[in-house]
Amino acid sequence: MVERVLSPICEISSESMIAGRRPIKVVLHEIFPSENQYQENGISWNEEYTRLNLHSVVGMSIVVEFLTEDRDIPYGHGMTEIRSEDDLPLFEDATMVGHFDKAYVDDVEIDGVTKRCLVAEGTLDEMRYPKFVAWLREHMKDSVIKGSVEIVGKAENEKRIIYSGGWKEQGRVPQFYDYSGYAILGIKPADEAAIVMELNNRKEDKEEETMDEKTKNELMAAVSSAISEANSKWDEYFAKVEAKDAEISQLKADIAQREADIAQLRADYDAANAKAVAAEAGLAEANAAKETVEHELAEANSKIATLEGEAAKSELNAALAPYTDEQRAVAKDEIDAFNANPGSIEINSIIGKICTEMVRIARESRTNETNSANQIDVFGMTEDPGIQKNDDADDEDIF
Repeated sequence: MVERVLSPICEISSESMIAGRRPIKVVLHEIFPSENQYQENGISWNEEYTRLNLHSVVGMSIVVEFLTEDRDIPYGHGMTEIRSEDDLPLFEDATMVGHFDKAYVDDVEIDGVTKRCLVAEGTLDEMRYPKFVAWLREHMKDSVIKGSVEIVGKAENEKRIIYSGGWKEQGRVPQFYDYSGYAILGIKPADEAAIVMELNNRKEDKEEETMDEKTKNELMAAVSSAISEANSKWDEYFAKVEAKDAEISQLKADIAQREADIAQLRADYDAANAKAVAAEAGLAEANAAKETVEHELAEANSKIATLEGEAAKSELNAALAPYTDEQRAVAKDEIDAFNANPGSIEINSIIGKICTEMVRIARESRTNETNSANQIDVFGMTEDPGIQKNDDADDEDIF
């Protein structure tokens, strides 16, 4: 028998301690205080039994069913059949991309709620699957990537999962079992129950996860079209960036010239100051010369202040060059205040406000796109006769 549970990926390291091994941490499943609380698929995980069986997580495979030959976008579980002679589920379309080497029970905050969970840590093979690791890191910035942990029965129990108090539709508690695999998913199911599969719960119960070739081709065509459109937008973006880079280079040259002028004025100031010191020891004629030098010094200071203000404005213009007028509008008051009194406001504060607004807009856009993409009900095409489907389930509920 096999049970599957949807779970979130907690984090993926930005750096590898060993070249090519990318650390990853995931939540395998939640643990409940009693069997009266359970997941959408009816499983109620008990902490005592979880601790007794978590040793089987060590060495467990992290797998992906890749959608394309580029081996970058994950799809489903990769299940192909159930072997008739021993009812062993086979996942021949899945590729092992890493493994777990540590498991423990811990409190984890998920969507603002602290939950008792079984957590697993391991590594991904980035040397062999660099595009997939890059895809995973990029998509985890803005969304929750989910996976599915599988458990199977032990050999001494005829490969059947033993439940405390027996099997039941809701609130069944796995007692004797092994953790057998963890699949990273790329397509969000229509509901939580759609991704849960039970096999050999009773001898006659068998289920196979399938997708017809036409649907798969249509899905691949949609993904390819989206990628092509994205590449086209990137080309347009890079052209705009090159133009902005040219503007920035000119502004930097202007700033360099202003700095050279300021340096010359400072040298003139030092020379004038030396003359003023010498003039103090002179007679009336020297005093007159001193007044002349002090006048020149005042003019130099005025020019320095003017040039420093122009340099500050040029620096602000250089920092604002990559952004459109529409993007700059969010910080119009700060920009006007800076231009009126250069240096009165930190440039980083102005740029930070613009970037914060851009991030907010980008997140709203991605959310809209994600909501649109979620209309594809991939797993909904496979009905599970052994599980009660809950149409009101929250797509965002990780368990």
